[in-house]
Amino acid sequence: MNSRRQILTGFTFLVMALLFLPTYGATPARPLSTKEVLEFAEKIDSLLEKDLAEKNKTPLPIVSDDTFVRRAHLGIVGRIPTAQEALSFLEDTTPNKRHLLIEQLVSSPGYDSHAFNYFADLLRLRTNSDQHGLGWHVYLRNSIAEDKPYNQLVHEMLSAEGHTAHNPAVGYYLRDRGMLLDNVSNTMQVFLGHQIGCAQCHDHPFDTWTQMEYYELAAFSGGMEYRSTEARNTIERVVSDLRERGELKQLGLSAKPKKKGNNQKKVAQKFRNIFRYHQRNEISTNNSKKLKLPHDYQYEDADPGQFIAPATLFGQKLEDVPPEKRRDAFAIWITSGNDYFAKVIANRLWDRTFGRGLVEPLDDWSNNSKPSHPAIMQAISKLMQDVDYQTREFERVLYHTKLFQRTVTTSETSQGFAHTFTGPHLRRLSAEQMYDSLLVLNLGTIDDN
Repeated sequence: MNSRRQILTGFTFLVMALLFLPTYGATPARPLSTKEVLEFAEKIDSLLEKDLAEKNKTPLPIVSDDTFVRRAHLGIVGRIPTAQEALSFLEDTTPNKRHLLIEQLVSSPGYDSHAFNYFADLLRLRTNSDQHGLGWHVYLRNSIAEDKPYNQLVHEMLSAEGHTAHNPAVGYYLRDRGMLLDNVSNTMQVFLGHQIGCAQCHDHPFDTWTQMEYYELAAFSGGMEYRSTEARNTIERVVSDLRERGELKQLGLSAKPKKKGNNQKKVAQKFRNIFRYHQRNEISTNNSKKLKLPHDYQYEDADPGQFIAPATLFGQKLEDVPPEKRRDAFAIWITSGNDYFAKVIANRLWDRTFGRGLVEPLDDWSNNSKPSHPAIMQAISKLMQDVDYQTREFERVLYHTKLFQRTVTTSETSQGFAHTFTGPHLRRLSAEQMYDSLLVLNLGTIDDN
């Protein structure tokens, strides 16, 4: 009976993987043609103008060239233009010079740098966190520069294991080393826009999530350990070699230890300084390990300390997942097994381009979330999927809209409420934009540095 159940469980997971796992690398994502970009942008503008007319709102006028060249540089490459760049654009009489400027900036190293700053902040990247901080930093920067699809990037991080030297995507988990539950909360907030952290200690007071559901979700990562498989295997080889050479006693080891693994533990203690950085910069999966409810669990649906099987909160239901497939199943569910992944990143990048999201707050979605322009929210969510989650191509479309060229709104929108987009939202420069702009004033162009 158990073997039959295991076969059915494995088959269920295989079918789910085939249906929902993105085909990374099967068909390389391609850049959009100019025609496609302009058609997508026109569709967004058309939907917006229709919505504004129904709300008795009028789109704001198109900005002048001097304002546009500044906005394009700040928005796309994160700095003001040099004097020469601004002068060349203003003196250019080419009819489609705004289109040409956008295309030039989107394909420049400056875009890569500005986009990296954005995603590094979103993911809370730290370069001073042992070896994994720098490794993850380089991995993320290279992924953005090579236009790696966002869903592939997220899947790689959520399913990663091994040493950062071989798989730097493990930096996502090592960023929160020893804080699995906090990492789960952050994962849901960043990638699916749901704040479930309150349910870590008790049923959520303002939402429907229960503490049991929180632990069921966290159980997908229940087998994760911050240990080095490579170091453990090396220690076993050292012990085996010493045994063959008859040198166990020289290190205070026994030829017949009382307990299995005693020799390995003693060798690990003697050489702990050598393997210390392996242990701090690697994660592995223990298939026999499961997550337990906390000792103070107070609800009647389970006992404190009870082992929990993984289950999803919404969207594609995953149950009875094989232990060795838990985190891969979780990564698949996050990136393709629900209705929020594409919407949340599309909304975040809309906010990055225009200063406010269609849904506010950006990371507190629910079934009651109402976009300020529902038809556009649906359109850009589909656009994100149509461009195969290439965030550069997605933003290319947004930069080509009339909305990107309109005068900013000067009225302040209340915090937590969506913005009606008669024009982009007025906002302050970020710290990175200010710093890079000061460098431009002092050094000239910095995009190639």
